[in-house]
Amino acid sequence: MGHYPRHWYHNAILAMADMLFLFISTVLSFVARFGWRIPPAYNWQAYQRIALWQFFTLFVVFYLYGLYGNASHKTSNELRGAVATAILVNGFFTLALTYLLVNFGLPRSVFLISIVLEIPIFLGWRLAYRSISLRHAPSINVLAVGMESEWNNLTVQAGQFLPRIRVVYATPGEATEPTRLQNIGAVVLGTVPKPLRERYFLNCMALNIPCLWTPDAYDLLVSGADLTTVGESPMFSLASIRTRHGSAVFKRIADIGVSAVGIVVGMPFFGAIALAIYLASGRPILYRQERVAAGGRSFLLLKFRTMIPNAEELTGPVLATRQDPRVTRLGRFLRASHLDEAPQLWNILKGDMSLVGPRPERPIFVDQHRQSIAYYDLRHVSNPGLTGLAQVAGSYTSSPEDKAAFDLHYAKSWSWWKDISIIFQTLFQWSARHKK
Repeated sequence: MGHYPRHWYHNAILAMADMLFLFISTVLSFVARFGWRIPPAYNWQAYQRIALWQFFTLFVVFYLYGLYGNASHKTSNELRGAVATAILVNGFFTLALTYLLVNFGLPRSVFLISIVLEIPIFLGWRLAYRSISLRHAPSINVLAVGMESEWNNLTVQAGQFLPRIRVVYATPGEATEPTRLQNIGAVVLGTVPKPLRERYFLNCMALNIPCLWTPDAYDLLVSGADLTTVGESPMFSLASIRTRHGSAVFKRIADIGVSAVGIVVGMPFFGAIALAIYLASGRPILYRQERVAAGGRSFLLLKFRTMIPNAEELTGPVLATRQDPRVTRLGRFLRASHLDEAPQLWNILKGDMSLVGPRPERPIFVDQHRQSIAYYDLRHVSNPGLTGLAQVAGSYTSSPEDKAAFDLHYAKSWSWWKDISIIFQTLFQWSARHKK
């Protein structure tokens, strides 16, 4: 989220590089399909007939997903999700074009292979460009508004989203006039009374300055409300956060299909993990833990055991920490790779969980969070998931309030593309993140 001018030639360089890497991906897919020999002329000529259309759709889709302009200043997680989703969408359009523009001669397998290759190639190139761009970005003045006790935390929040910042501090009410925002590139709000916060919003919007703030329950609940009319008066309509019935049915069908295939394909690997756990620390192999599902009902969540047997006999229910001494050596690897979560494919197949949704929590912690987070129970409207928005957009140290906010936003803005994006971001992060 930067706030300095971008020249047209930056986008031109990005577009030409994207075109080059798309061409490289396609050539490599031909190599994978035909080997190092030159493909038959009619195959290559068929590709040439749609190449320009493929480049054009790539530019359009990448633009719609915000990958031009200030794309280099997305967070790395946002960039991964946008690139992966845009490539899948562009792949769909490309396959459609092959049927519309090419009657024969073009193996569709070439484009399926190309999509698989494009994701790591484009991610590597775009992340490298982002890193280089941020190193050379000019410093930005960020106005942090809040009580003095909040200033350190506001600085950390701004630094996660804005490159090379210089922070200017103010207490609420000190900087509400537009003249105070001169030479300011962004504003980060802490605890600011609602009337003052509205003035900051209006001034920032008038000056085209990004404004960041932590949403409260009201902000989360009314986000995405639809404008309608009653008589001649404008009114906002707040839609239900429940997934529509038809979408819920297809989401369940997708959960059954993916989990069933995952169990069958992964059976040899799961057997090897079970044997390793048994040889390292004996039984039990699986760990069963009560969690809260949609509607507040309970179910037994399955995991490969990563702690010593009977780990909670002395401590009782406590949240695991990064350097938890109860975790075995093998358990650390399983947690870091998220392989300990694999048995939850059975929970998904049974209907206790979904592939994507809020992570299910233990009843004792649910009861605690209900007391301190006003909207916490709304996360139980959606089926819990193997992964969720809080896992890819937040971090291990995210507070329960932040995680609940991510979960509520997911429930209110659910879509198929959001689920696909979260799944791909999860896959990309598994090698770098610890267990949530």
